[in-house]
Amino acid sequence: MATNVCPYERITMNGEMNARTNNGPTSKAGRSPGNGRTVRRLGRTALFGLVRGIATAAGSGLIAGIIWWMRDH
Repeated sequence: MATNVCPYERITMNGEMNARTNNGPTSKAGRSPGNGRTVRRLGRTALFGLVRGIATAAGSGLIAGIIWWMRDH
């Protein structure tokens, strides 16, 4: 049951809100387990941006080539 509650707060069974610290488990390397996922997501976002830029450049070049060919032939 997921609720829309701030991750640093918890609602008890009787409706009281208690603050809690985020001292989650860490791996043997001393990092939190979510860091690898964050790096992966950032990498995918960067790769997506790169592919999108290449596609935009290729499309623009193709359109420019078609326009040039239509005007000069």
